[in-house]
Amino acid sequence: MSRLVPIGIAAFIAASLGIFFFGDSGVSAFGGLSTYERDLEANIEALKLRNQDLQGDLDQLKNDPGRVRVLARDIGLYSPGDSVVKIVGRPQKPESYAVGDLLHLRRAEPTGNAMFKETALGVVAAVLVVVFFAALAARRRANGPSRR
Repeated sequence: MSRLVPIGIAAFIAASLGIFFFGDSGVSAFGGLSTYERDLEANIEALKLRNQDLQGDLDQLKNDPGRVRVLARDIGLYSPGDSVVKIVGRPQKPESYAVGDLLHLRRAEPTGNAMFKETALGVVAAVLVVVFFAALAARRRANGPSRR
């Protein structure tokens, strides 16, 4: 019976370390969250730069009527009396704006991690039961048959 306590503690520590390193709130999950945090920070910096560019464009559009005319012509709007020359074979390219990457945190299915935890704790419980009965049997053998 005295061997049961250290074995139980060792089994508990082994299961706890397994959950700590591989569980859904363990070290591997922390590494994934750290990577996600770095991606978000990079995305925020890219969006700040894009915002500065768009603010510059907005200021230019507010203060420069010539720029407004050029952009209007790019989308097909012309002033009365303008002559339009279209070159055949030249593809029209609409300008598109990339606002930023949408980053989504992808988590593993919780059932896999829960199954891992349940399995680890179940193995520990099974080992404890086996050790308990083995210690009990060894004790009975050492003491001889009981006389009740």
